[in-house]
Amino acid sequence: MLHAPARTRLLTVTALPPAGPGHVVVEVEGAVDAHTAPLLDACLATQTRRSGLATLTVDMRRVTSLAAAGIPVLARARRRCRLRGARLAVVPDAQGRVLRPLRACGLDDLLPGSAGAAPAGSRVLPSAAPSRNGARQSARRGRRRPCR
Repeated sequence: MLHAPARTRLLTVTALPPAGPGHVVVEVEGAVDAHTAPLLDACLATQTRRSGLATLTVDMRRVTSLAAAGIPVLARARRRCRLRGARLAVVPDAQGRVLRPLRACGLDDLLPGSAGAAPAGSRVLPSAAPSRNGARQSARRGRRRPCR
């Protein structure tokens, strides 16, 4: 797990266990801004170099804000994926903190269901099963890996 350099963790970026052949999921939590965007950029650059990559999903449901510095990071990741014949998909948060900036900058093709991302009927993230207390819990098993 990589963290932005600060006393309090502003951003956590985690590469999750493989969701399937060629499918890499990177989970992002916290604020993506001028200070933390280089961390996300480094992680996504590393993940786009993975052998056999078909889809790189950036799970941004736990992002608290997506500032202007985060937009070119996602655009570069999209370009890297396209050069490798892969696709980049972004899973936005429900509050619009990720969705609004992506749409405003013309990157809404990264969102699930758009022509540039995963096809409308496909699952971008593995299914989740409810836990005992009713919260959604990842169905994937395995150790989370630091983004290297």
